[in-house]
Parts: sequence; C-alpha cells; structure tokens
Amino acid sequence: MAKHSLLVRNTLLLVSGIMLTLAVLIASETGNQRLREGYIEAIRSQQLQNDLGDLIAELVNAEGGQRGFLLTGKDSYLDPYYKALPRINELMSRIRQHYANDPEGLRQFGEASQFVTRKLNEMALTLVYGKRDFDVALDMVRTDFGKQTMENARRSLEHLQVRESGTVTHNLEAAEHDLQLSRYGIGLLTAINIVLMVTLGMGHARRMAMADATRAELEEESARLDRKVRARTRQLSALAAHLQRVTEDEKTRLARELHDELGAILTAIKLDLHWVRMRVQDTHPEARDKLTRVMQHADQAIQIKRQLIEDLRPTVLLNLGLREAIVQLVEDVGTRNQWDTALDLPETLPRLNDPAAIALYRIVQESLTNASKYAEAKQVSVTLACTTEHLVLTVRDDGRGLPPDFDAGSIAGHHGLLGMEQRVLALGGTMEVDSSPGHGVTIGIEVPLTAAVLAQEEPAE
Repeated sequence: MAKHSLLVRNTLLLVSGIMLTLAVLIASETGNQRLREGYIEAIRSQQLQNDLGDLIAELVNAEGGQRGFLLTGKDSYLDPYYKALPRINELMSRIRQHYANDPEGLRQFGEASQFVTRKLNEMALTLVYGKRDFDVALDMVRTDFGKQTMENARRSLEHLQVRESGTVTHNLEAAEHDLQLSRYGIGLLTAINIVLMVTLGMGHARRMAMADATRAELEEESARLDRKVRARTRQLSALAAHLQRVTEDEKTRLARELHDELGAILTAIKLDLHWVRMRVQDTHPEARDKLTRVMQHADQAIQIKRQLIEDLRPTVLLNLGLREAIVQLVEDVGTRNQWDTALDLPETLPRLNDPAAIALYRIVQESLTNASKYAEAKQVSVTLACTTEHLVLTVRDDGRGLPPDFDAGSIAGHHGLLGMEQRVLALGGTMEVDSSPGHGVTIGIEVPLTAAVLAQEEPAE
C-alpha cells in the first residue's frame, strides 16, 4: 500500500511538473513572439519618424523655392519647389497608409494634412499671382497667413514625430520586459526539471530502504540514479550555453523526419495518383484532369519539403563540406539580390566537426541575410583563410553600414550579431564588427583549430 501511495504521489508530481513545464514553454514562446512583433513595430515607427522629418524638410524646400522666385523673378529658383511637390505627395500617402489601422494617429495626421494642403495652396496661389504681378504676390507673402500655416503644419508633424518616438520607446521597453520574462522562464524550467529529478531520486531511495531483501540491488540502482541525476544537473547548468547547438540538432532531426517520413508519403501518393490517372485517362477525362492537378500539387509539396529540409540542414554542407556549402549559399543569395559577389576560399580545409561547420555556415548565412534586409548592398565578398592554428572568416558588404550610435564594443540590441557572437564564443573564437555609416559592414571571425572544432580522426583498422 505504501509503495502504491508513493507511486501515485510521484506520478502526480511528475504530471504536475510536465504541465508546468509546458506552461513555461508556452509563455516563453509567447513572449518571444511579442518580442519580435515589438521589434518590428519599433522599426516601423522609426521609419515613420524619418518620413515625417522628410515631409517637413520638403515643405521647407518648396517654400524656399517659392520665396526665391518671388524675390528674384527667376524661374530657376522654382526647381526646389517643383521637385518637392511629388515628394510631398508620396510622403503624405505613405504616412497615411501607415496610420490606416490607427484611428487616433490618422485623425492627427488628417489635421496636419490640412495645414500642409493649405500651405501648398497658398504657395501655388502666390506663384500664380507672381507670374502676373510681383507686387501683389509679395504682399501676400508678407502677410502672416503663410507663416502661420507653415508653423501649424510644422507643429502638427513634429507632434506626430514625438508620438512615434514615444511608441518606439514603449515597444523597446516592452521587448526588454518580454526578454526578461523569457530568461526567468528558462531559469524556472531548469529549476523544475532539477526538482523533478531530485524528487524521483529520493523516491527511489525510499523504496530501496523499504526492501531489505533486495538491499544490494536497490543500493546499486540508487547509485546509478544518483549518477544520472548529477549528470543531468550538469547538463541543465550548461543549457544556456548550448541552446544554439540544441536548435541545430533539432533542425537536423526535423529535416531527417521530413525526408524519411513525409518524403515517402508524398512519393507514394504521387505514384498512386499516377496509377489511378492511367486507369481513368480514357474513360473519365474530367477525373483525369482533376488527378493531374492533384499530382501538380503533390509536386509542389515535394518541392516545399525539399526547401524546408535545405533551410533546416543544408545537404551540401553534410555531403560536400563547408567550402562548397558557402559557395552555393553566396551564389544563391547573390543571384536572388542581384549582387556582385566575390569569393576567396582555399581549395582544401581541415576537417571540421558538424557543430563547428554548421556554426560557421550559419554565421555566413546570417551575415548575408543582414546585408539583404538592411544594408541595401550591391557588392558582397566572403573570404576564408586557414593557418596551422586558426581559421579566419571575413564577410564584407558595401551597404549603408550600421547606425552612427553603434558601439563596436557592444552589440546589445542587435540580435542577429548577438547570435553570431554566441556561436563564435561556443567555438572558443572571437568576432569583430567594423562599420561606419555609408561604408558597409565587415564581420571578422577567428576560430582556433582546437579539438572542439576539428573532427576526430577515425582509428585505423
């Protein structure tokens, strides 16, 4: 009875722990999702601030061109005015589209748009009179109406800029809060697993104490469980440092299951559909056409499955090695983005173990992704050099570079660069980022060729 009661209690504790673990995982994933959404919204708000600033600048350019024409009577002074008009319309349309799902922002921008429109109408009217009678046009400019309208438009747009600045600050604070919650969730998950394992070990120890006839066997079992608990505790203590490796292992597992299970199912479906179509193609044309379309969908599913497998675990990297994988990656991304690419890779490389090879591949992949999304680059180069002691990887682009406030000594807030640095640190290497606005980004990686990086030599038979 005591053993049964203990078993029930341990089972309930284990079930409770599993449920709590799932709850923590769900909460952590939800926080990560909010973190991504907040980061995207902050970028959008920052872009909107830039558009509002550009709109104010274009209004000033247009007004300067108008006044220059009225003061000199030369049509050449109207060039800034005519260049600013389409830009103003484009910016107002873009800003209005941004506020499509924000009623309050749309209302405030509507008020600002009225002032902008009044100013444009006032400038257009003075130019009409200016081409007929300069004195009348100058008298209109000397009134406070145009100045007041311009000040109202500027204040309204600057108010929107302040509003978006507050939105950016709020989103970043929320992102930091979600990140902190995610960290607490990981710590709580680790503690839950430790408590569960320790509790199970203690339950085993109590059961061994109750069985005097089998004390020797239970003592051995207790020692085995104790070693297992200590080993698992050490693994959990190092969990944060190995999250990326675990992620890659999970991708490999998913890729293998997709290839083995889903690939076999899709192939069988296609073969069966082909068999059925051959039987009905003469007697049931409509069914034949339907089956043809279904087979096309099956081909699309197979193609999607292959693409997913490549994204999860590049087959070129597994089959041909790091050099060929980098060559294919740079060619594919360069063709997709219409870049001029340059590769400087040695013909042979030391044999790297799988974690090191995938880490270096992901670093190149993340660098190219950043150049594609943010840098607006036209030329990208990848260089890989190898000495007897180190492996040096350099990825360079000619894009617009990192922001002026970027601190080369700290990459906090730049999540892609932070993930790359964690991969390098796991290999015992170093990473340097060299960038200035308008001069592109250069990422330098140096990894020592230690036993943690090189593949183990297979013993000779």
